[in-house]
Amino acid sequence: MKYFRTFPWGMQLLLFFLMVFTMLSFGSWCVTMLLPKLAGITIEDLTRINEKSSLNQLSVKLMVQGVLSISIFMVPALLYSYLSHPNLSYYLGLRKPRKVIQILLAILIMLGADPILVLLQDLISHLPFAESTKKAEEANQLMQQAYFRMPAFSDFLRTFTIMALIPAIGEELFFRGLLMRFAHQKVRTMALPIIFTAAVFSFAHANVFGFASIFVAGILLAVIYNLTGSIWCSIAAHAAFNGSQIVMAYLGNSNTAVKTFLNNNTVPVWYLIGGFVVATGAIYLLVKNKTPLAKNWSDDFDPPTALPEEPAY
Repeated sequence: MKYFRTFPWGMQLLLFFLMVFTMLSFGSWCVTMLLPKLAGITIEDLTRINEKSSLNQLSVKLMVQGVLSISIFMVPALLYSYLSHPNLSYYLGLRKPRKVIQILLAILIMLGADPILVLLQDLISHLPFAESTKKAEEANQLMQQAYFRMPAFSDFLRTFTIMALIPAIGEELFFRGLLMRFAHQKVRTMALPIIFTAAVFSFAHANVFGFASIFVAGILLAVIYNLTGSIWCSIAAHAAFNGSQIVMAYLGNSNTAVKTFLNNNTVPVWYLIGGFVVATGAIYLLVKNKTPLAKNWSDDFDPPTALPEEPAY
């Protein structure tokens, strides 16, 4: 088999995006053509999901989200890598972390950054956006609240899997595993590929109010991958970041104090300061325990050289 890595860079990129488009089309077809027959719910019903929707409607909506996430991000990344390199795990950076503490520090970075990112999104929301944009954001918030009802533990597991685990794996393989590799092949430093993939990562979420905070999160996840050399660390950090909100919402369903904290419209100062201390401390320790990507980590043929003394920014 002639691997995609033997083709010119532009041809490889074209093949990748053609694969993304094909899988997106297939996923959309599955949702639009099969969903009404299998679930008895129309697409129009799913666009009106809110906190009053039935648990069956919420379950179907979550399944749709999971199917699309897998179709757009996970499958193209895995399939393209399989067709590009004889060692899929090496190509995607699926290496075991060289130090166990790296996973813990990566998770702490994202959990500590959470209140800062929430504050940033709140500040952005006060800008004079168009009324239609504000209504779209309100509808999105109502949908999130509906997802977070989770009356049973099985509902929590389903929500956590679809909204935290699946996006963490698929998006990290897609953005950090492949897009950052493509960018690094043309720009042999790390700064521009990190910024570029963070911008695309943020744009792909189609959240106007959250664009800046998602962009910063994308930078942190890319830095984690660069400092550890293992995309498992960024996957764990991404899953913890998404999952923490789901865990808190589930606990809030049975704990008044947690629910009051979640319903607070402002970010408490103590929470903000604590998050900053945790995030900066974890970043410092991760730098001290770094095992960064080799300078030629994105090469299609040459094996990576010995680890450099400093990350290749």
